[in-house]
Parts: sequence; structure tokens; C-alpha cells
Amino acid sequence: MKTRLSTQIKNETAKISPYFKKESVKAIKRESEVEQIPKGVPDNVDVDLKVLFVGINPGLTSAAKGHHYAGPTNHFWPCLSESGLVDRKVTFVDDVDLPALFRLGFTNLTARASRRQTDLSLAEQRDGIPTLNLKFETLRPRVACFVGKGIYEIYSGKKCTSMGLQPKEQNIKWLSADGEKGETVMFVMPSTSGIVTAYQKPDKIK
Repeated sequence: MKTRLSTQIKNETAKISPYFKKESVKAIKRESEVEQIPKGVPDNVDVDLKVLFVGINPGLTSAAKGHHYAGPTNHFWPCLSESGLVDRKVTFVDDVDLPALFRLGFTNLTARASRRQTDLSLAEQRDGIPTLNLKFETLRPRVACFVGKGIYEIYSGKKCTSMGLQPKEQNIKWLSADGEKGETVMFVMPSTSGIVTAYQKPDKIK
């Protein structure tokens, strides 16, 4: 009797939708995963920075910790510690202090956190360009350092043929608080992600 009733319920469910159980489980799993993804990481910025580092978007570890480049395999902080831009060893917890201490700031092209960059559509990444330009114009950093060639290519819409300083026509012009003209120059460095093996640590420090 119990078996017959179970079969009958199963058949009735299939009549409603043969994919009811399968799709419902998937949908619930997706919703649960989305709820578990932490929000983005706040910018750590100030006006008149020496360098504003631009990432693509926060990873899940960074978002969970609330700090930039907080993933355990990310080389950003060891590289920054040896770059000459700071006079001490720094880690991700120092990102909030670096704008005031060393005039170094941190932002992202896309605010939303994700497991992988490929979880973001190209359109979503491009949506962040106007906001990023506004940050350049209002914060007036001397250098915008894109942490990864791919990020800069999305931002500029052009192929990046070399690391380092980019063509002057890509610079963002602005007026300082006292009305003087200035500009933010574009600089590209290798991605510091641990999964990027094309560049070794010495190349990233340069």
C-alpha cells in the first residue's frame, strides 16, 4: 500500500512537470549559493593619491574579509611590500591605512564579488567604466595602476601590447582643487592572482 501510494504521488508530480524535482533542487541550490556570496569590498581611496590600484572585482575571500586582494594565493601584498612604494611589510588588513600613510588607494572596475572573473558578463564589467572614470576625475590620482592586462583592455577597449605606462591619449584629464590642470596616467601591471602563471613574482614587482 505504501509503495503504491508513493508511486502515485510520484506520477502526479511528474504530470505537473517532469522536471519539477530536478529543477526545484537546482533553483534552491542557486538561490542558496547567491545568498552565501558576500557583498563587494569598499573602496579605500582619498583625493590626490600617488597610485590608485584598479582590480577587476573582489573575489569571495576578499569580500568575506572586507579587504582587497585577501586571497591566500594572491601575490599582491608580497609584491607591494617589495616594490619600494611602502617602507614596511604590508598585508590586506593594511589597505584601509595606505591612502593616508603612502597615498596608495584601492578600487575595482566591478563592485560585485564572484568566485571567478568569468562569472561576470562583459557587459557587467563595462558598466563600471563610467564610475571608474568619475573616480579618476574626482580623486585625481597621479597613476591608475590596472592589476592585470585584461582589466585594462576591458576599460580602454584597446589591445594592451605592453606592460607599464600606456599611450598618453589614454590619460584622464582633470582640474585640481585650486584649478590647476592635471591628468591621471594609465599603468598596467601583471595580474597578481595565483592562478596566473605567465608572470613570476619579480615581473609583478616591476
